[in-house]
Amino acid sequence: MRPRMLILASSLLLAMAACSQPASEPSATATAAPTGSVTVDAHQASIDALFAEQAAAGNPGGAVSVYQGGKLVFAKGYGTADLESQQPITPQTQFHVASVSKQFTAFSIALLAKEGKVDLDADIRTYLPYVPDLGHKITVRHLILHTSGLRDQWSLFSIGGQNTEGRVTQQQIVNMVSRQQGLNFTPGTEYLYCNTGYTLLAEIVFKVSGKTLREFTTERIFKPLGMDRTFFFDDVTEIVPHRANSYAKRRDKDGKETAVWERELLNYDNVGATSLFTTVEDLAKWAGNFSKPVVGDKALIDQISTNGTLDDGTPINYAFALQRTDLNGRTIVTHSGADAGFRALFVYYPEHDFAVSITANTPFDMMDKIGKIADLYLPAVAETAKAEIPAEDSKGDLARFVGTYITPYSTALRVEHRDGALYRVSSWGEPQKLILRTNGKLDFGKPDQQSFTPILSADGKVVGLDELEKEDTVRQRLQRIEAYEAPAADLAQYSGDYHSPELDITYSVNVVDGKLEVASLWTDKPIGLQSVQVDRFESTGWGLGTVIFQRDGGGRINGLMVHNSRARNIRLDRVGNAHAPVPAASSEQ
Repeated sequence: MRPRMLILASSLLLAMAACSQPASEPSATATAAPTGSVTVDAHQASIDALFAEQAAAGNPGGAVSVYQGGKLVFAKGYGTADLESQQPITPQTQFHVASVSKQFTAFSIALLAKEGKVDLDADIRTYLPYVPDLGHKITVRHLILHTSGLRDQWSLFSIGGQNTEGRVTQQQIVNMVSRQQGLNFTPGTEYLYCNTGYTLLAEIVFKVSGKTLREFTTERIFKPLGMDRTFFFDDVTEIVPHRANSYAKRRDKDGKETAVWERELLNYDNVGATSLFTTVEDLAKWAGNFSKPVVGDKALIDQISTNGTLDDGTPINYAFALQRTDLNGRTIVTHSGADAGFRALFVYYPEHDFAVSITANTPFDMMDKIGKIADLYLPAVAETAKAEIPAEDSKGDLARFVGTYITPYSTALRVEHRDGALYRVSSWGEPQKLILRTNGKLDFGKPDQQSFTPILSADGKVVGLDELEKEDTVRQRLQRIEAYEAPAADLAQYSGDYHSPELDITYSVNVVDGKLEVASLWTDKPIGLQSVQVDRFESTGWGLGTVIFQRDGGGRINGLMVHNSRARNIRLDRVGNAHAPVPAASSEQ
């Protein structure tokens, strides 16, 4: 989940924003609520214990609110909003909430559709004619449900060599969309999370209403609900007093986490997919609109919180930027967000008119905390209603899973056997432990979210893995392949310059110390390529993904294709001999 975008705010909007932001930070005791006010809560000690790590002196942390039956019953901040000024986090601290923003973009479209101003099944080119004709009709509904087939904007920026820690504007994203020449898949046939779609939804709001997303949501959603500290941050130069800043632990040269905090930069100048600023108190007011709508009506709330389908009717676990699912045996409507060090999670329990919201300026496990908070307030769930998690199979034959697994597009899944356990090992990032369950499936410790079912040959050998989503839906099938290492003598044939007109980027591929490396004008340091199959490599740095070299009819390499998790089939044509590698700058020594 990663978004950015820019629509210039008028002086009137800036004045409105200034009015909505305090001259000084209020006290930590919450006073605003859907109805009534917060009192000392019987569960405070238990909630405090859940956030003990975040509350430690000098740490960034988070804020939490609990809404129940039309009232804000608990709200508190833990940790530090800004490590330089040591400003504490309170329930009124404004956080960037990343993809939690999307539900307000989708709700705006739902309001306009209810008024007959947007047709959910119309071609998006009806509203945005600069979107290229990519050979298939893409509807507004496809954008909402992440079934459009459009490539994700952040994946495109990454492949295009752009550092998304720099300022990324709405116009830049629109420019990039206008140059696209292909899709990930035929619209309506797959679900694949796509931030681009929500940037375009913001543009449709502007096209239809004549108002920026910030103006529209402030007027139609936030003001009616009394969400006075909530707005789409569409101008990165704007000063927001007492806002939370973003942090993560610094890593050493080996990639291991240290005890030192550092800034996680975020300069998003775009909205729709991200960039909402809000507080946990305001998110409680939003939760109140689900049971007693002030904005919209019950039919509209049902529409935005009911999971959709693919065009052929196959169910998907996504609605209007909300997911209806379950947590610990209870039905929830939820969405999370993650950008830089910011994290956010909104969870509403429709059967109980209950909600928990967490905002944070450093990563930590939020869903586990929300499940435990719900257990404090809500009636106990019958054991039969809880999802039964199969036990770990301590006697299973782990060695039979060791190997490399691929799909046509995704980065290879490498499984290794270390110290009596299985681990997923990637060319970047920390190894992840895989657990074998007594039902034969593998997971990363959270079987309700993702797991793998082995595909067996007639003689019982593991020949592949089905990657499953919740409720055993097959997301993709991975084929097991033999380990392969490209001979050093074969690498020179790949050396050359490769250009993409869609992304206006040229990559130079060079052989350095017997390995392939990729660099461009915009890369701080070369990205290594690790061989997977003949002509197929994957990057050893985040973002580039899978690289498959292409050959002409005579067997000569004439280009390459790049695929990563949210952008497929990006062609770069070979345009000449590779530029010589550039030595590292002094700051990189």
